[in-house]
Amino acid sequence: MLHIGSEVYKVSPNPDALLPYIIKDRPNLPTVSNARVRISANTAGCEEWISTGLYLSPGMKTYISVPPEIVGKNWQVQLGCQTDNIGGANILKRAPVVHERFPLDTGKVQVWNLWGGLIYLIAPPQSKVDEVEIVVQVSVQAPYFKSGETSVANWVSGIRSAPAPWAELEFENIIITLESTFIRNLDCPDEVTTLWDTIMRSITDLAARPAKLPRKERFVADVQISHGFMHAGYPIMMHTNSAPALINVKEAYKSGLWGAIHELGHNQQRGVWEFPPHTTECTCNLWSLYVHEEVLRFNRANAHPAITLEKRQARAKMYHSGGKDLKSWRMWTALETYMQLQEKFGWDAFKKVFAAYHTMSGVPNDNAGKMNLYAETFSKVVNMNLSPFFKAWGWPIQPSTEEKISHLPEWNDHPMSQYA
Repeated sequence: MLHIGSEVYKVSPNPDALLPYIIKDRPNLPTVSNARVRISANTAGCEEWISTGLYLSPGMKTYISVPPEIVGKNWQVQLGCQTDNIGGANILKRAPVVHERFPLDTGKVQVWNLWGGLIYLIAPPQSKVDEVEIVVQVSVQAPYFKSGETSVANWVSGIRSAPAPWAELEFENIIITLESTFIRNLDCPDEVTTLWDTIMRSITDLAARPAKLPRKERFVADVQISHGFMHAGYPIMMHTNSAPALINVKEAYKSGLWGAIHELGHNQQRGVWEFPPHTTECTCNLWSLYVHEEVLRFNRANAHPAITLEKRQARAKMYHSGGKDLKSWRMWTALETYMQLQEKFGWDAFKKVFAAYHTMSGVPNDNAGKMNLYAETFSKVVNMNLSPFFKAWGWPIQPSTEEKISHLPEWNDHPMSQYA
């Protein structure tokens, strides 16, 4: 019925009359007229969502006046922040698709969505506009905090009480979208700003990237998502009950944010140094480790239950005694390889390795070729022949690779040597 209701509404000759039969308890929220929103964008190779701080209730229609700079230039309006299609789920907690997009191909566009939602402008790739203005005829104000623009006083005195059921907190490098009930009592958005600005700068730092991302990351909470506990992408999707942890600064320093940073790590992974499926759920955790140690000041053994010293040693021993079979070199077992490298050579070695890949060309497509290149690259960065170490982990190191780094001193007392 959730699916059918959505489709019937779209083709109904009188959708307004049908609306009360699909959504029984529609909220009667106070509206604002002719809200003016200034839009700036400078996109590279990907589209970007631009928040307006406005919301439409379910079935509510409005007109948007569009400036000539973006008319007919592949810009769109999006209604709704939850973009996961969950049509494949056995049980539905919401309709399969709850967002809508409309092309901005005329100077005035009417938009609506059966399920309502926050209003976004979608800037296409290779777009550049500065302070152009859209006017939304009628809409609902949403709690929207933007660091550098929204004062804490204005937030506490009124903005956080805006009537829309969805809120957004926008920081230097990330935007968090969650139910408004979670932010009604948020007194110190500036402390959340500091936390996430520090986390995101550390993420770019490890990736050897500029501190300011070309496109801000996004977290969006939803009652149901397409797969997993959370999943990476743009936006990163999470379950509603996970969202409050993102804005609880004290709890972050006490209990960590492993899952959220894990997904941000996924968004940093690059195919040139990835060996799927072995490292798909592994190398993203380098960012989790780095943030928990460098920002949240966790002892490594306490950052996640899977990486206590006892469990690490047991995994390494089991992997070696099992014949160093790469089929079982995955996730936490694979992460042990990288942790051993980090404990010997430090985080700076990883930053230099990632930096080396930024300008590298002709990288092999196969895992074996990429693993040999990684071993060579890491060896040259740390000025040590790491082939004994990688071979101890069962990596298919070729004689040609060993020859390229044969002039460097060998790392023979590596942690896996104890199992030889």
